[in-house]
Amino acid sequence: MGAAGDEGAAARRKEVRWATLGEICQINRGRVISKDYLRDNAGPYPVYSSQTANDGVFGFIDTYDYDFESITWTTDGANAGSVFYHQDEKFSITNVCGLLRVLDDNQVITKFLYYMLGQLTKRHVSEGMGNPKLMSNAMSRIRVPVPPLAEQARIVAILDKFDALVNDLSSGLPAEIAARRQQYAYYRDRLLSFAELRMES
Repeated sequence: MGAAGDEGAAARRKEVRWATLGEICQINRGRVISKDYLRDNAGPYPVYSSQTANDGVFGFIDTYDYDFESITWTTDGANAGSVFYHQDEKFSITNVCGLLRVLDDNQVITKFLYYMLGQLTKRHVSEGMGNPKLMSNAMSRIRVPVPPLAEQARIVAILDKFDALVNDLSSGLPAEIAARRQQYAYYRDRLLSFAELRMES
């Protein structure tokens, strides 16, 4: 980014307001879903749990609890603080997951919030008693930047393109994949630098 780009970014940061997740999201916790329940109620709808493998899918059942754009996160265990984005999907979550639903999509774009939380949540994980946790009460207190909607959309469009590029390269040469991921991380950090400014203040 050149000087003009830096000036534009600085101007956009001045328009940013700050809010807690509890102020801008409905926060839910999942329910207990056992492996026996999965076996006895097999179906087409995914159940997300604390694992990060297989995009967090624990299994599939014949009913669903949620049917809207949302973000889920892992509340307990080694993967606590991992976030996942859901769109146009019917699904459920287990009791070691939480769910965020944006209250006003004229103020916050869910995909922007997902990218932002990918940078923030791990910093808020508690390591007490050797069991990492990020429970709903702690999640609700996390402060996030809320830039103008047009700026959120611009950031999402750029990061979506980089994300698609990195995924398309998954079968390419290791050096090329590493270079693209490094480039993606650089621009992601620059675009989401609101958080760094907030923590310095």
